[in-house]
This record gives sequence, structure tokens and C-alpha cells, in this order.
Amino acid sequence: MHHVAMANIGKTDVFERLYMEKFRALAAEYGEFVFYERDRGARDIGLHITHKRSSGNEQLSSALCWFQLKGIMKNSLPKRKNLKKAQEVKLSLEVKHLRYWFLQPMPTYLVAYIESMDMFLIQDIQAYVAKTWGKSILTLDQKTATVSILMDSVLDKHAFDILLRKSDIKEWSKALETDEKSAGLCRLDCNIIWHFGTATDRKVEHRVRFLDWQSKLRNEFFIEEKPTETDVDWQTLRHHIEFKLRGRDLEEIYPYLEFFGPEEVDNEVLWRDEEGEECPDSTLSNGDVVLGVDFCGEYFEFFLGARLNVLGQQLFESVLTLDKIGLIEITPHVSEIIDVAPWHQRGI
Repeated sequence: MHHVAMANIGKTDVFERLYMEKFRALAAEYGEFVFYERDRGARDIGLHITHKRSSGNEQLSSALCWFQLKGIMKNSLPKRKNLKKAQEVKLSLEVKHLRYWFLQPMPTYLVAYIESMDMFLIQDIQAYVAKTWGKSILTLDQKTATVSILMDSVLDKHAFDILLRKSDIKEWSKALETDEKSAGLCRLDCNIIWHFGTATDRKVEHRVRFLDWQSKLRNEFFIEEKPTETDVDWQTLRHHIEFKLRGRDLEEIYPYLEFFGPEEVDNEVLWRDEEGEECPDSTLSNGDVVLGVDFCGEYFEFFLGARLNVLGQQLFESVLTLDKIGLIEITPHVSEIIDVAPWHQRGI
């Protein structure tokens, strides 16, 4: 009796298959996959990231990223409770691959699956090689080299947003023939800039309501709009929440807006802990002193006028251009929330 020899699939191959499918399931929400017909590029998979549109459709961006995946089995790292304390993980990679990725015009990202924590980490391998070795990687006389990935560089929605933002800014800089800082402002705030730029034609006015919390480490402000000379309530265009945000930070965060003290404030209720207590105040860069209201020591509330400054007018023209050529989608009267925490400042 003869037995047919069956192919044996090793434990490493099974592990690689499993984390590759996990990556595909995670990344599928953000774009279209790209593959090599034959495995010749020393990169496992590509992703052409898409923009989400209000219709539910998606539009291809200019962000085509390549990923090289590596997996670290749970028996190769400390137990979960110890792994959380680690600041980085280390991988040994072939120098010839590091050279190849370093020289490529398209971005390549190293992605490591940590089985013991069931999560992916991401590293901009081109930037890492440039910073660690620079051009000396081309003549490095060894077969392998160690690469570190920070444990807080998690491949998540925020990471994919960073990849898309980096690509958009480069594309928009080229389309507008401008610097990346101006393109970045358009990328982040095109809707807000459009609302301010079209205020006169739409017969609306704007204000900013700033809440300076005394009982919390975060502060918040609201960019609001309403039709001019009507009793219609103010509508929030943006609710901005940020850790340790201060009133004077507004002019740095929104350099395209001119803030000024409003002639009238709609404060209906004035709460005081003590009779005769002075109102809190804030001084703007133009010298305007804005009086606030103390709500029982919980927070101070300030109202500011706001309009586009010279930079804002320039950015508004750029936003109109981007809209005309189809690189952005303006969504009027849609309220948005921005929540900025320390971990949002991370890169890749």
C-alpha cells in the first residue's frame, strides 16, 4: 500500500499567513491593494489610499505606499505585562533590502505584527535608514542590520491619516505652486477657510466662543456662524478640543484668521462666586482686550470676532483652485470636531 506524501506547512509560514490576513483586514478600509505579479520588489504589498466622499464613494489619492511585513511570535518577546513597558522592538533586516528601500522614490513602510499584543507597529523605513546610516548604507559591509520600531508607533486610523496627509500636502504644493506649510493649512482647514471666504456672499457672520476651563487640563473653542442681522441661533462649524490649549494659542493654530474683540456679546447669564469680582480678560495680539465671564470658577467664557487676514485671503484663493480641479470636496454647514491630545502629535 502506497502513501501519498503531503506537503508540510511550517509554523512560521502559518504565522505569516495569519498576520498578512490581519493586515489586509485592517488596511482594506483605507484603500485599494496593489501587488507585484511576481515577488521581486522586496515589499509585500502596496496600498493606494483613498479619500472618503460625502456620497459614500471613494476617490483615489496620490498616496501609493508600499509595506514590508514582519511578524514577531509571542514566544520571541516578553509576556504582555512586560512588553507594555518596552519602548521599542528590534528587528534584524537584510542590508540589501535597506539599500533598496532607501533609494526608492515611492515610500516604503516597515510593519511589524506583535503577536503577544495582537497589534501592528509601523516605521517609515526610508526615513529611518536616512537618519541612522544615510548614504553609508550603500557601502555598509555587513549582511544584516538591526532596526528599531517605537512601541507607540501603532498602525491605526491615525497612522493611515498621517500617510494620506503627507501625500496630499506634497500633491497640493505642486498643484498650487506653494510651500508645504500653506498646503498643509489648506489640507487641514479648507472647509473653515471656505466658510470665512464666502461669508460676504452668503450674508453670514462668524465668531469664536472660547472656554478656558479652570477645572480641567484641556480647553475648547467653537467656531460659529449665523446669518447676519437675524435671530437665528449660532451654528457650530468646528468644535476644537485640545490638551493645555490657551487663549493666546488660537492665533498660532489659526494663523489665517484675524481675531478681534466683538462689539456685542450674547452673554445672558453672569455667574459669580463673589459679588463685585472682576471679569476675567484676555489680550489679543492687536491689543484688543476681551472680557470674559466666570462660570463659578469652573471655566471662563470669551467671545471673539474673527475674519480672514491677508494669509487667509490667499489660502481662500487656493481652496477655490483645489475645489475647481477636484482635489477637495467642500461640505457647507457640516459641524466637525477636532480633539487634539498628546498622542496625536506622534509621527511614523
